[in-house]
Amino acid sequence: MLKTVIFSEVFMFAIRVFGDFLHVLSFAVLLAKLWRTKSCAGISGKSQILYAIVFTMRYLDLPVNISADAFYLSSMKVVYIAISFMIVYMIYGPYKKSYDRDQDVLYNEFLVVPCFVLALYSSYNASPIEVLWTFSIFLEAIAIIPQLDLLCKIEHVDGYVVCYLLALGLYRAMYLLKWAWLYYTTSYYEPIALFAGFVQTTLFALVFVRVFTMKQREQKSIYRVVV
Repeated sequence: MLKTVIFSEVFMFAIRVFGDFLHVLSFAVLLAKLWRTKSCAGISGKSQILYAIVFTMRYLDLPVNISADAFYLSSMKVVYIAISFMIVYMIYGPYKKSYDRDQDVLYNEFLVVPCFVLALYSSYNASPIEVLWTFSIFLEAIAIIPQLDLLCKIEHVDGYVVCYLLALGLYRAMYLLKWAWLYYTTSYYEPIALFAGFVQTTLFALVFVRVFTMKQREQKSIYRVVV
């Protein structure tokens, strides 16, 4: 019994660490694209703004709990917030000339407002921190929508963007695995996080279908040129 508990805890920790690694990797790939290509083409600035809002709202308790939290958790929270804002700055600052402004036109208000209203009615209690945490969970689930909308309007996406989306999708898969394992071992589940996770997974599936279609079309075009 003790061995089973230890294995379960180690497995959960491994999933969490690997998921965080994939998340940081997605940031690293995105930054690499910006620095190496000097371009933000194919990246939705609207999605990046939403992710910056997500991490800011989710970790509002960081200044209060930083001494009580494990160093690892506090460090990851700081990294997520700092890098997300750095990416937004680079898209709308140094590399704004390459930004797909004419295609990235989905209004974030249509995503933010419903998520906030839903959080007001579904959060576990009415405290501001809890409501904003719930809001961040819902918003993260649909933050990829502007990126999906942009992918549906452009004809080419480079390898950096594909790797970024792949790492981000695998990160979400790790967290679904974590929740599945937790339910299997303890019968515990968190309805809000689970619902948001399934919504996000569905949207990422659509993203990968779109990327696959684009790559297939590019390969056919190259084949026609060669032939």
